[in-house]
Amino acid sequence: MQNTAFRHSGVDAVYVTFEVKRQYLKQAVAGAIALGIRGLNVTLPHKIRIMQYLSSLDREALKIGSVNTVVNHKGSLTGFNTDGVGALQSVGIERLRGSSLLLLGCGGAARAIAHTFAPEVKRMMIINRTLSEAQRLRRTLNRSYRSKVTSTGLTPLRLKEFVDKADLIVNASSMGMKGVNDPPIRRSWLHPNQVVFDIVYNPPLTMLLRNARSAGAQTINGLEMLLNQGAASLKLWTGKNAPITEMRAALSQNVG
Repeated sequence: MQNTAFRHSGVDAVYVTFEVKRQYLKQAVAGAIALGIRGLNVTLPHKIRIMQYLSSLDREALKIGSVNTVVNHKGSLTGFNTDGVGALQSVGIERLRGSSLLLLGCGGAARAIAHTFAPEVKRMMIINRTLSEAQRLRRTLNRSYRSKVTSTGLTPLRLKEFVDKADLIVNASSMGMKGVNDPPIRRSWLHPNQVVFDIVYNPPLTMLLRNARSAGAQTINGLEMLLNQGAASLKLWTGKNAPITEMRAALSQNVG
């Protein structure tokens, strides 16, 4: 997707992937500076830990507490977060305004979505496998925004209760990645008046989205967020507007 964007925009650059183990993150960041790498995307599990190795943070990334994009300017690394804006563009602000949102997860992407969506929704309900993380995110959001935020651990009873109340359901966790450990939301709990957004893009049609479609709900898959956050990252690295049409075609051909 990004290499297609570089070619279309006439940018002399190449996008490559590196697997970095947790214990080597600091060395990887130093290596990026030493090699003069212009920019980086950061994925799980490094979105939070990388912040300590950066020179500065964009205001939004600092507020969210997570970084997915890094810009290298003459050895000074600045961290940004484009996950939130990518998710917002995928859902559309009209769907958000005045809605009741159920958010699954509290990781880096979930934090970005929570902070970006909170000013628009009427109510946000957070469910996470680790209750203390859900409570911490709830307290942060309630201090910063007027929307009412509640939280709970991942139990079938509370999950069903929150699904029943939700206009918009967002799976911002890793549940369902590669078809494993799908969110335990039953098809019978969903209905046609809901919008279900799953940020997981492998597979593009997760079990959650299959159940939502079967129930008549509107669905949005993770490829849209992947596209939109990538376009925002490209603008940060190059200063150029992303060729969305060409990027979407490359993404569809290679992933879904």
